[in-house]
Amino acid sequence: MFILGHVGIGTRLGTLIPRMRAAPTRVWIIVGTLLPDLIDKPLYYGLKLLTGNEGADAGLISCTRTVGHSALFALLLWLALRALGRRAQALALVVGIATHWLLDLGGDVAGNLTYALGISGKRVGWSSLKALLFPLVGGHFGVMPFHGARAHLSSSLAQMYTVLGEVVGAVLLLTGRYKGHAAGPAEAPAPDGTAP
Repeated sequence: MFILGHVGIGTRLGTLIPRMRAAPTRVWIIVGTLLPDLIDKPLYYGLKLLTGNEGADAGLISCTRTVGHSALFALLLWLALRALGRRAQALALVVGIATHWLLDLGGDVAGNLTYALGISGKRVGWSSLKALLFPLVGGHFGVMPFHGARAHLSSSLAQMYTVLGEVVGAVLLLTGRYKGHAAGPAEAPAPDGTAP
């Protein structure tokens, strides 16, 4: 899934939690919906550019779902923000990251289902789960099945799940904006700046 799907669907899912509906909190949810990709995609492609290695040859950072997609990273981020006294923001950020995980897992399920049904000739793998549970399920991440960003982009655009996710995300963002809020019902923040 890309930006519109992660932000639109992720923010709507996140704001189903009543404490996450306040506008200041919603910004942190939006950041969380994008943070795993903002870390891992540049990390993988940057290392590929620097070393010329890709996939399994790249070593630990072998795909675009690595450190930023891990529960360990989210836990450390949550603990750091809480230690800084940013409890509401810590929770909102982790909620956004969790929606990212859920949507990525949906992509893996859809990809493997289309392969099992014979619709697609390429097995997708479970890179979302490997990253989420790293290092509990082994000391490595999934392996990038694409040779370059262009192949990655064209494969993602060919998946109906990704295209539908982007359309649904865009619709949610537009309808939320039309109603006067980003992607969910807003309530006034409590005096301490947290959601009611």
